[in-house]
Amino acid sequence: MQHKEDSNLNETIDNSTNQEFTYFDEILTYIGFRKYQIYVFIIVGLIGMCDGGETQAISIVFPILEKEWGVSDSQKSLLGSLIYIGYFVGSLFSGIFADKYGRRSSLIWASGVMFVCAIIGAFMPNFISYMIFRIFLVTCVGFIIPVSFSMLAENTPLKSRGIVLVTIGFFYTAGELTVCLLTYIFMPNLVSGNWRAVLCWASAPALITFLISNFLLLESPRYHLIKGNVTQASEVIEKIFQLNNKKAVLIPINTYQNISQELIKQEREEQGLQEDLKDKSFFASYFIQFRKLLKNQFIKITLVVWYQWFVNTFVYAGVTFLLPLTLQKLNPDEPQDDDIEDIKVITLSCLGEIPVIFVAMIIVNIKIFGRKNSLFLSYFGVGLVGLLIAIIANGGYFFASMIFFLKMFISFSFTVSYQFVSELYPTYMRASGLGFASSVGRLGSIIMPWIVVYINDIGTFLSYGIFGIIAMVAAIATLLLPFDTYQRELDKVVTKQ
Repeated sequence: MQHKEDSNLNETIDNSTNQEFTYFDEILTYIGFRKYQIYVFIIVGLIGMCDGGETQAISIVFPILEKEWGVSDSQKSLLGSLIYIGYFVGSLFSGIFADKYGRRSSLIWASGVMFVCAIIGAFMPNFISYMIFRIFLVTCVGFIIPVSFSMLAENTPLKSRGIVLVTIGFFYTAGELTVCLLTYIFMPNLVSGNWRAVLCWASAPALITFLISNFLLLESPRYHLIKGNVTQASEVIEKIFQLNNKKAVLIPINTYQNISQELIKQEREEQGLQEDLKDKSFFASYFIQFRKLLKNQFIKITLVVWYQWFVNTFVYAGVTFLLPLTLQKLNPDEPQDDDIEDIKVITLSCLGEIPVIFVAMIIVNIKIFGRKNSLFLSYFGVGLVGLLIAIIANGGYFFASMIFFLKMFISFSFTVSYQFVSELYPTYMRASGLGFASSVGRLGSIIMPWIVVYINDIGTFLSYGIFGIIAMVAAIATLLLPFDTYQRELDKVVTKQ
């Protein structure tokens, strides 16, 4: 029976499509960006909506929680810090978990828990119980983001990868806008209305992600190869051919073995790694992966990436957090109960991020810019605008326009950073590289509130100058990276510089 099935399979394979493959990227290029890759793109996009939506929802419901539950300033500060700590913890362990147990299971598990925590948290009767479930929720968000980008990068052909990894940033903004729309529907202003409905509907992307992933998502074939699971990798590739209605090619099992052996060989040669992670406990694997990121040729890359991500989150979260405080100081006599206008301002600020995605799609695929130089320009832009605000801003249209550009440049750096790091590390440490970078980045958002609130008391625009200075340092650090990833194969050996 098995022989008959094999014969039928061989009959469906046109001899003219037989090709030889040396690298896995060549297989992906032949498959192209078709139905299955669109499935993965949508799933990762929904996860991005979860990230943007939940972040927006947390800030939007603060005023009504203060009114209904009497939440104090110290409680709000505590929740803000714990939320960012949750993001940090989730991203810290995501790479290690995904590298050990797989991308698919990690993604499904996290999206399911996200939805459950969101629904239960929305119906909690007091602030403490609400806070507990929101912390669990954002921990899952921090966990799932690096995993999803690894899954997308490992299933996207080389020529499409730049546009795809940049375009995915649109979904974060879509998540923010969705929550703004839900707020318009269920809440007449920020201190009244059905905030529980907002939180429940905001969790819909997590449920959709969980359902679609269970039925349509396959494990990353590149992950199987780096783990030596050659048979499973070939089976996944065959299923992708079927889903894409693509005429299959006969890829001998020894081709997969050669690719797998080459990936594993790179791991051993580049890192001098003799430990087999399959035989290690979770925490032992965690420290092994941590050491890999800081050894040999990767140490410079890792330290620069960590600083970039620290700046990304510190500035982006800082601008979002600080802007209302700045506007309040600039307009102390403005009525504070006109909350519907605040919702409009939030919505407009989100809309301002959309052009970044389309600009990034074009620039990162122009050779002279690529990923590295695009990041340099974005950090330089953040630095320049931040310093201009600190030196000459005094409110009005100039300040508003500068905030627009500041948000635009830092959003651009965030968008390109995810793509850059997704391509920067080889497969066996990609999820770990993204996870650790995201974790270090979250440190910026954890310490940000305490710094900017203190500095804001000293000078209204002084914090923006701090944003500018650290961004200029990030621009210089970006130039120290040894290579760009423009049109670079994912598993090309990183040579010592």
